Amino acid sequence: MSDAVADELAIRDTLARYCHLLDDGKLADVVALFTPDAVFAFGAEHRGAVEITAFFEQSQGTVEQRGRHVTVNTVVDIDGDGAVAVSDFLYFGLGSPAPEPRLIGRYTDTLIRGEDRWRIARRDAVLASKP
Repeated sequence: MSDAVADELAIRDTLARYCHLLDDGKLADVVALFTPDAVFAFGAEHRGAVEITAFFEQSQGTVEQRGRHVTVNTVVDIDGDGAVAVSDFLYFGLGSPAPEPRLIGRYTDTLIRGEDRWRIARRDAVLASKP
């Protein structure tokens, strides 16, 4: 497997783990996917592990209230030890009788190659809007 393919798979792994860990309420593990000085921008900017953790604690509710995050259509551009990944996202809340779509938008992630994995240095999440 080429280095470029291995890097892209590793980046996609980071993005998928983000969804799984967030949905499972493993917030410390989610935040560990970010660089220590990362920025998560979703409306306001949240900087560093403390602010990003606080944002997730406030926005995610209890495990029983969580739905599922889905990331699709990811395009990855790698340049050395840095990369940009652009993905569409959907969030399905737990509805009755079935999960229901609640949010749709796009992530733009800037990632940095770490010693053990690619980490998110900046995530911009923008909700889709009608033209």
